Amino acid sequence: MGTELLELLETAVIAVCGFLIKKYIFLEPDMEGKKQRSFYCISFILIGIVFLILGKDAATMAALFLIGLNICLGRKKHRLRGLALMIPFPGIINGLFVPVLLVPPYLFVLSAQETQIYQFLFYGVLSVLLILFYVKGKKWRSWFHENMRNRSLRKSETYLLWMVGILMLVFSNEVATQLPAEEAHMQAAAGAYAYRLTSFIGISNIAAFIMTVTIIALIMQGNKRSFYHERVSSMQSGMITFLAEVVENRDDNTGGHIRRTAKFVECIARELKRKGIYSDILTDRYLNDMVVAAPLHDIGKIHIPDAVLNKPGKLTQEEFEIMKTHTTAGEELLIHAREELGESSYLNTAVEMAAYHHEWWNGKGYPYGICGEEIPLCARIMAVADVFDALTSKRCYKNAMSLEKAYAIIREESGTHFDPAVVEAFFAAVEKL
Repeated sequence: MGTELLELLETAVIAVCGFLIKKYIFLEPDMEGKKQRSFYCISFILIGIVFLILGKDAATMAALFLIGLNICLGRKKHRLRGLALMIPFPGIINGLFVPVLLVPPYLFVLSAQETQIYQFLFYGVLSVLLILFYVKGKKWRSWFHENMRNRSLRKSETYLLWMVGILMLVFSNEVATQLPAEEAHMQAAAGAYAYRLTSFIGISNIAAFIMTVTIIALIMQGNKRSFYHERVSSMQSGMITFLAEVVENRDDNTGGHIRRTAKFVECIARELKRKGIYSDILTDRYLNDMVVAAPLHDIGKIHIPDAVLNKPGKLTQEEFEIMKTHTTAGEELLIHAREELGESSYLNTAVEMAAYHHEWWNGKGYPYGICGEEIPLCARIMAVADVFDALTSKRCYKNAMSLEKAYAIIREESGTHFDPAVVEAFFAAVEKL
């Protein structure tokens, strides 16, 4: 009876820890609300039934399968890949449990009854800790859910977990084949073989435990760093937008321009990426940098006199030449910022957007008169976003244009002013805009 109870407790603890590892180490999302709680209830009922009918090993396999199924159902894409995560899971669980279960009995040469008592104590303490985590850890779990829901493992972290999981799985199987039966162990406890085996089990299991815990600790620390990095990045992005709005507010009639153009840029870029156009340039990092950098495209207007910036009528040729300098002024400001703050991919993108967003596809733009793909992609996208918003917004020198007329102008200038591929992506994303 004691052995069966111990096996049931062990199976339950392994199942609970498996679900926790899935969520907090592998960062796999849960199903929505009540669905996840229902899944937990059904899973533990099924595991209990399998345990009663087929025994501990079958119940453990059922638990692993249900964890894999939970991963598949929690994902929005690549669901079948979730089942592949079951390969390292047993090894990681073994790396955590096997050393703690095997080392003390063999180091202290415990009898079968003493070993069973020790295992009861171990699983009992672990069960209490899990209950305390459930009862007292609500605040931490809420923080984790709120701040880690968009976090996913880096490839290097995934490879580490797979490596540790497979190594621990092979290791635990190797140890199991070398362990003598309990009776033989007790009889040979004083012999040289038992001494060597005890040393092997002790050292190798401790090493396995340390390796597994270290990898998990590093990943948890990576999660924490990622959270604070996202917080800092969000704050940085907010400061950039705020500073850009300070500059924009000098122009009485362009309120919201930088936020709208940033959104247009994002929609156009995502459509290009969806279609696989400029895929060698349009990485996730480049796309994110564009969205962050977009508010800075007109930062150079801080150098334009108010008399020119807010003139209610058409600019003279001389005034227009002054207005055109906002591109090079912005470029110089952002290059100086890059020199002061250090190399940054989003600042590199901001420099290109500020300098080149008035260049034309046919080479008739300003300030440098470059053409085609010589113009950085971010500036070509910003050109469409900037002109579209200028056409459809009220300015000190004109009224807002209708959408139909603005669309007609964008189409007409495809291949002259604008990159045709960007224009095509713009119209494909019109509904989102």
